[in-house]
Amino acid sequence: MECGYINFFDPIKGYGFIRREKGRDVIFRTEDISDDKYIMEIPKGINVEFNTVKTNKGLKAIDIQFI
Repeated sequence: MECGYINFFDPIKGYGFIRREKGRDVIFRTEDISDDKYIMEIPKGINVEFNTVKTNKGLKAIDIQFI
């Protein structure tokens, strides 16, 4: 798993970006969050662990857990 933090989140559109410790930011969607604690309001800067998958648009974060 990789570590990073929430850099941006739009609860209305249901997506955001995670700033990775190494590399470029990755997109995520609310359905990729394993922990439903913050689904509607994810604080900017909260630390997360996640896996990534390659899509036709680039990397996407999945299995996101708040730490």
